[in-house]
Amino acid sequence: MDLEDTKPTIKGEIFHLPGWYWYLKDEKDFRELPNAENVLEVCLRGMTDKFRIMGFTELLTTVSKLLHVPITPNENKLNYTSYIKYIYNRHPFIQITSKPISTENVRITIPLKCSPSHEIQLDILYLNQHFFNINYHLRYIVVATDIFSRFVWLYPVIELDVEKLTNALLRAFSRPGLSNDYFDKIRNDIQIITVDGGSEFKRAFPETMKSIFPNSKVNVSPPKSQTFGRPTFTGPIEAAIRTLRKLFRDYGLARQSNVLEEGGENQQAQVGLASVIFASNSMKRAVLKGKSPNRVAKSIINNELKIATRLTEHMQKYRKKQLLKKVDLQTQQFPIIQSNSAEYVYRLYLPQTQFPKEVDFRVSLKTYFITEYNSVKVKIRNCEDAEDEQETTWQSLVLVKQPFEKVPNLQQLKAFYNKEENQNNVQMVPVNLMEPYEISETIRAAVGEDNSILRARPGRVLRRSDRIRKQRQEE
Repeated sequence: MDLEDTKPTIKGEIFHLPGWYWYLKDEKDFRELPNAENVLEVCLRGMTDKFRIMGFTELLTTVSKLLHVPITPNENKLNYTSYIKYIYNRHPFIQITSKPISTENVRITIPLKCSPSHEIQLDILYLNQHFFNINYHLRYIVVATDIFSRFVWLYPVIELDVEKLTNALLRAFSRPGLSNDYFDKIRNDIQIITVDGGSEFKRAFPETMKSIFPNSKVNVSPPKSQTFGRPTFTGPIEAAIRTLRKLFRDYGLARQSNVLEEGGENQQAQVGLASVIFASNSMKRAVLKGKSPNRVAKSIINNELKIATRLTEHMQKYRKKQLLKKVDLQTQQFPIIQSNSAEYVYRLYLPQTQFPKEVDFRVSLKTYFITEYNSVKVKIRNCEDAEDEQETTWQSLVLVKQPFEKVPNLQQLKAFYNKEENQNNVQMVPVNLMEPYEISETIRAAVGEDNSILRARPGRVLRRSDRIRKQRQEE
């Protein structure tokens, strides 16, 4: 690469990097702690003990409880927060799954106004090609969320046929346990069903929604193509789908990509899907004042009005706080990394698809350092393979901390990242995996036993060509 204005290599030189970075600031080296090895072991185990990758706040709380160490300012005790940041910043799982932070601006989200048992939003989660191949060529998950509690319901469907899709949705509301109990509690109070106007939600869909949510009306939100890219009113369902997509990815990382299979002894089918639902509804949210959707749903079921009232007040304050928040757009400066033994390395920002929320990984698994550069282009070298060199731009680089070389389940991460799992060549999902339980009696009574939707199946009969059908008959 011929870079005429290549600058000399000066260790510690500061240069504005017009790209991306990912790490939490104000860290301290955990090796300064007297119990450093114990802290590292607990943190690494905590981040991979469950299949779901923990956010920093959740990890901080978990480690604090396990080690009985303070994480809030205390004059008499050492605060461990900065030391745990150091470990969190260097975990490969966290680095490749976290969304890089732009060096130029900050995005602020403002939650919608909402009240208990008022609005349900619906949309479709499209599984990526890897999950499609592993899960019997299943492509779609229908998702519903209550925008107050952020509680989600979901169910797989193999075609976006209106009757099959509606049947799958009814099965999502019928899932035994809290999913069914919460649905039964709020169904008569729901006033709005918001959809994004996709073709799968048209025709007979509003009529069906009217039967299972008798006091509701269907609201079709305009697509962003008609709002000049501005946000619509479907923020909660889009956030739910982003979270679910991450949880599917985490389940594939820690366990397996097949989410339809049966579990161990006495476990029904869809054990992976059930685990994803439980994980999503168990996550504590800032917008819920540190409570989980499960906790909020249970409070509504048990008529604990004080919790709903306090939560409504908190949401109003949280919304106002976000509206008034000022963004610091000050240009940041970053070191240029020209060694594979430096404190930082680079990962490459993966090319984004037309639908960024479908991306499982944001950056490359490989790490790099810079060998030559100018104001526009850089030449980078693989930290582990000196022969792997390439030319790229500053905008494609993501600055991260030097990752740990040894963490639990690292080989599983690499196998999932590289899609090395055996694909399932069966194109028709077994009935026992698609229908592990029946639609609830409440819903059957609401829509009527003669309704053709109850006879629709979320799976489909395998369509074979005449040549394949003839071959099967001869066999």
